[in-house]
Parts: sequence; C-alpha cells; structure tokens
Amino acid sequence: MPRLLYNEKNPGSIPRRPTPPPDVPAESTVIPPMSATAAITPIFTHFLPIMYFVLLLTDVLRRDRNRKEYLLVAGIIACCLSMFMEEFVRHYLPIEYSPVLTASWFGLSGITIVGFGLHLFLSLTRSGRKLPNFVHPSLFYLPTVLLLANLVFGDEMASGASFREAGIWKWPVYNTAYYIAMFGSNVFNALYLLILAKGIRDADQPEIRGIFKQLIFGVLVTVFFNLVIGTIDFNGLLPPYPYIYGTLLWCEILRRTMKKYEFLHHVDVRFENLFNVSPVAILLTDMDGNVREANPVAKKLFEALQLDGRTIAPLMQGDLLRRIRNRESIREVPLDIDTGAGRMDLLIDGDYLSLEYVPHMILIVRDVTVEAESRRELARLAYHDALTKLPNRKFFSEELNRALEEAGETGEPFAVMMFDLDLFKDVNDRYGHWTGDRALIRAADAVRAILGPGDFAARFGGDEFIICFRSAATEDAVRAKIGELRKHLAEHPLDAGAERVALDISIGVSFHPKHGEDSDTLLHHADQALYDVKRSGRGREAFAPDPA
Repeated sequence: MPRLLYNEKNPGSIPRRPTPPPDVPAESTVIPPMSATAAITPIFTHFLPIMYFVLLLTDVLRRDRNRKEYLLVAGIIACCLSMFMEEFVRHYLPIEYSPVLTASWFGLSGITIVGFGLHLFLSLTRSGRKLPNFVHPSLFYLPTVLLLANLVFGDEMASGASFREAGIWKWPVYNTAYYIAMFGSNVFNALYLLILAKGIRDADQPEIRGIFKQLIFGVLVTVFFNLVIGTIDFNGLLPPYPYIYGTLLWCEILRRTMKKYEFLHHVDVRFENLFNVSPVAILLTDMDGNVREANPVAKKLFEALQLDGRTIAPLMQGDLLRRIRNRESIREVPLDIDTGAGRMDLLIDGDYLSLEYVPHMILIVRDVTVEAESRRELARLAYHDALTKLPNRKFFSEELNRALEEAGETGEPFAVMMFDLDLFKDVNDRYGHWTGDRALIRAADAVRAILGPGDFAARFGGDEFIICFRSAATEDAVRAKIGELRKHLAEHPLDAGAERVALDISIGVSFHPKHGEDSDTLLHHADQALYDVKRSGRGREAFAPDPA
C-alpha cells in the first residue's frame, strides 16, 4: 500500500526533515538513492514531451510573431511545456517540495492557460469586440493575478494537495478538493465550447467554420482527459496528473488549426494583391453604400463620377437599388450615369457578405462606356442610313407597326407620306454622284426640320423618303407640313460649281385608318399616290383616294 509521506497541514512552506534522536545514527536520515528506473523513466515520460512542446512552440513563433492569435497559441503551448517541466523537476526533489511546486508552478501554468484560451477563442470568433474594454482581455487573466497574490501573501487557498509515494512517482491524494478542482476546470471548457459554437453559427465562410469545429474537437479531447483520465487513480502505474498528456494532443490540434488559419491569411493576402492590381473597380460597402474599402481603379472611377469616395449612394438607383433592398442577385446590372462631363455606362456585379457580423456588399463596377458606345453605334448603323443619318427601311417598318398597334387601341389617325427627288438621275449624271449625295443629305435635313412630336421618318432607298406624321392626321395638317418641307428645300439649294440647283419633290400620302389598318396597305396607297403624281408631271403631291 502506498505510504503517505506528506499532507497539507502546513502547505505554505517547505518543512524541514525532522532531526533524528541522538541514539539513531545520522546515516539513517539520508535520503535513499533513487533507483535507475525512477531516474530514467521521466526522461521518456516528461523530458521528451518537453522537447516536443519546444518544437511546437518554435514552429508557431516561426510562422508569425506579430499576429495576436499566434502569440496566444504560443502562450498556451508554453504553459503546457511549463507543467511538464514542473513535473519533471518535482520528480527529482523530495516529496515535501511537491505541494508548493504544484501550487506555485504547476497551478499557475494551468490557470494561465484558461486566460490564453478565452482570449484566443474570443479573438478568432470576433466575439470579444462586443465586450467592454475593462473586460476584454484583462478579465481573462484575473485568475492568474489572484493566484499570484495568494502565493505572495501565503494564503492557504493556494495550497497544494496531499501527496503520497506510489511506485516511482509522487502522486497527489485524490480527495474531495482534488475532484472539485478537476470538475471545476471544465466550467471553462464549457465556456470555450459556447464561444466556438457561436463562432460557427456566425461564420460566413465554410473554411472558418471548419477551423472552429477543429477547435471544438480539441476542447472535447481535453474534457475527456480531465473527466476520465484525470479522475482515475492509476496507483502509480502512470505518472502523476496523467490528464496533462491530453495537452499534447490539444497543442498539436492548435498548431494544425493555426496552419489552416495561416493558409486563410495567406489567401487573404493573395486576394488583397488581386484587389489592388485588378483592372476593374472593386468596392466593399455597407448596405447604405458607405465605402469601407476601394481599390485604386475604384478611386479613379470616383473621380470620373465626381464622387467623394466615401459613399456610392448616388449610384444606388433604379434596378440596382431595388435589388439591394430585396437582397436579390446583382449580376451585370447596367447603370447609365450623367457625370456632367458626359455619359458613363457602368456594369455592376456584386454579392452580399457578413463582415464582423454586419451585412456588407462587395461590388465589381466596370466602366463599359466605350463598349456601350460601340454597341449603340452598331445598332444605329443597323437601323440608320450611313449617308443621310436618317433611319432606314427596317427601322421605319418596326416603328410603323408599333404605331399601328397603339392606334388600334386608341383609334388614333395618322398620315404616311412618301416622296422622292424629281430628276435625281439627271443631277447625278450632270453634276456627279458627290452632288447627288449632297442632294440626298439636303433632303434628309429638310425632313428632320419638319418632324413633330411622335413623327418618324426614313430614307426608304435611292432618292425615296417616307414620313409618318402622328402630329398631322388631316389633309390640311399634312399640306402644312408639305409646305414647310418645300420651303426648306427652296431656301437651301445645292451649290454645283457655278450653278445653284433647286430641289423639288413629288409626294404621295395615305391616312390611317381610312386607307388601311396595316403597314403594307398604307405603304401601297402612299406609293400609288406618288406614282400617280410622277406619271402626271412631278413636283406635286397627291392623296390616296377615298376607298369606294
């Protein structure tokens, strides 16, 4: 049966060995030499773990000595190393040193781990930012300060446990105080689990959630060692306080976790570089448009848009604003901005994210003004005549069909007028095609001059032009428009060398709905009226006859 060699009657001091009676030889008080097994075994059970902790500590500090999270992990590893070191030293000292070493060295290291752990988990989960300044982080280390104070003032609250020899070891007695301490330490483990669970709930990245889950596994490992390994009396078969071997696994899990954390940090650095060199504007804003981050291209865009760079609220309009308010997808949302110095066409992509648990947006804004202008020019060329810049036959047909649809709902009358230049072939032949082109341009200018609200016109082909008068739906109104057209042409004759060439036109007109309710019929009647004019002498206008 193990022999009790020391109890805690005077735990605050290191007692002297009793002086032997005069009739007992002095040699009997000499401490018996330590067996080879007792001397060598701690090298494997304690010194090798110490070396492993040194390697872990070196690895963590080598990775990053400036980030708070790495320093906290290093602090936890250093405290675990310290506990193994204390047990290594205590093993070779007389048993009466065990209470004070356990209370001052072992206990102080263990209670400091609690502060480092709380500080680390609150820092990783960003939960500490909501705590008052006097709480975070100073309150985490209050137990360490109190234990130091008790040690300094000799308070018996810091006493070590009773110790006994069992095998080659000096084991603490498993009494009520010991079990209370073991189970009480898991209050902090429960707090760790609550903090990490909240971190998983609030994290918006699967990689971050994976880190927190790995840390929870590490906490559960320590709980197992505390509540199972730490409460079984192995009666000298294992070294004292066997639960501290769980810290080997715990610190290894911490190291692996920080490697993942470091990887994410490196990813962040890489993305930061991409952020700065990206050829498109990238913005991080809150949901009101207040700018948190903007890359260099975005800052140049602010200047072009005449924004101060602190908010993009002026851009949050129309479809973009609706999507943001409804948290809808932001994919290639077009935005047309008048900067005062000209028009800018923007294309916006974006997504939503949580930053420190506050909703934010990351927006990619592309200036597509040049591309949009090119598209508009292509569309204009597809629907406009390159010479006169008037719309072409395709445009007129689509607009006429649209006008007919609207007129069918409202019963609106309108006129379709077709005309061509008289003796245009003679002008080409006599003065050349360049003069003929100028004649067509002059006719197009005259057409634009007489268009009213809702009217549209086109060069129909060759020297033929067509106008839809929605602002002139009677013969008298159309005659007035014809008068304006002829007057404009008369006032702007062509200069053909030393000659001035007057332009004259022949005109045919049809009316909706009198002459037709579809485009083909209206165009046919206007063309037929024009043909009648040209057959009877040119230079006049004719209205399609009333239907029989």
